[in-house]
Amino acid sequence: MARLMSQSQETTSPRVWAIRLVGLVLLGYTFFMTFTVPLGPGIEDVRVNRTELTEDGAVYEVEILGHGTHFTTSEPRVFLRRGDNVKSATAIKAANDESLKCRIRLPKFVPAASFDVFVNGKQDGTISYANGFFATGLEAVAKAKFPSNPAILANLEAADLDFHFPFQPNIMESIRNLMLHVPMWFTMFLLMGISFAQSIRTLRVGGDLDRDQRAVAAVKVGLWFGVLGLLTGSLWARFTWGAWWVDDPQLNGAFVTVMVYAGYLVLRGSIQDAKLRSRLSAVYNLFGFCLLVVLLMVLPRFTESLHPGKGGNPAFSSYDLDSALRAAFYPAVLGWMILGTWMYRLQLRIEQTRERIAEAQLTRTNMPLALLFVTPASTSSLESVFMASGKMPVVVGVAVIILAGLGLWWVRTARTLQRLSEEENTLNGTHNA
Repeated sequence: MARLMSQSQETTSPRVWAIRLVGLVLLGYTFFMTFTVPLGPGIEDVRVNRTELTEDGAVYEVEILGHGTHFTTSEPRVFLRRGDNVKSATAIKAANDESLKCRIRLPKFVPAASFDVFVNGKQDGTISYANGFFATGLEAVAKAKFPSNPAILANLEAADLDFHFPFQPNIMESIRNLMLHVPMWFTMFLLMGISFAQSIRTLRVGGDLDRDQRAVAAVKVGLWFGVLGLLTGSLWARFTWGAWWVDDPQLNGAFVTVMVYAGYLVLRGSIQDAKLRSRLSAVYNLFGFCLLVVLLMVLPRFTESLHPGKGGNPAFSSYDLDSALRAAFYPAVLGWMILGTWMYRLQLRIEQTRERIAEAQLTRTNMPLALLFVTPASTSSLESVFMASGKMPVVVGVAVIILAGLGLWWVRTARTLQRLSEEENTLNGTHNA
């Protein structure tokens, strides 16, 4: 009881509040950039509307669908390219800013079965669609060459655009999720790293309960970010890869990691002795963090993965040579991390208050582990909604999930702190009486 009476309320230094304020400013900047910076122009799809086979080759009527393009005012040029082989299109006509039609004539023997499609114009510069055109009905011969025509690649127009995010055909507007979904995992990694360090210190002093409280507080908040990462990633995957969940080492590793740390909480809830619980859970935590590093950072880099930067796939920075995403991504990661550490400090207050109350009552208070079961919703009605406007609704959905999840955490934490404070004050009043 003496410990309960001598425990003073936690005070936060002005420096800490300044850091938290910086974090909030960075998050405000993140959401501003995420929803206001335009996406650069790009080719959304290439369609062959008509194919006419002739004795010496074929003629294709091609329609190119753009996103954020300016076809009507940019005087676009269209050409196919595979290596050094370049073929220009003719009869180019823009139906509107995001649709143009052209005619492509190819010989009977072509150097490849598929070609990259390029459109060059005054305002948009050069945009492309990898493997966007297939030479249907023609024979691909490695030795075949298109007649050399240097004029096609000469005097290409440079882009005249303001600051923008890079365009990717399949990702499109949902590339903005880089500032929302990805930092969830960075923040989880930071918090699990804090827990790892505290578990080491717990073992060094033979089961220090204070360090043990810090370790479990970090895990609980880190798990919250991990679950948000899984939910937002599942939504993004559905409208990028076509399924809520795919057999990808990064996705599977993330799920296993979350389950491992959920097992950490289950282990703690099954041990009554505080000293034994702190030591065993600390050892478990050390192995859990090592598994986190292996599953999320090591294995995906050496296996086939759909995620950028993994399994040989290019990272986001290589999509945009001027690294426009960095101006929004790095502040986003820092802002989410600051918010995560703030939440960690609040969770630590809850753990410490519970321990003081339990010590005063000479009883233990065990918090049950809640399991969240998500039933997949029907996607038939969602398809048209989330695929509209270049998949921008996917970004909105990810933001809503994160804000709802964090809002739920803050409401729950505020109520818990208020309840524990009232309970602690009641115990103090009873003792004084």
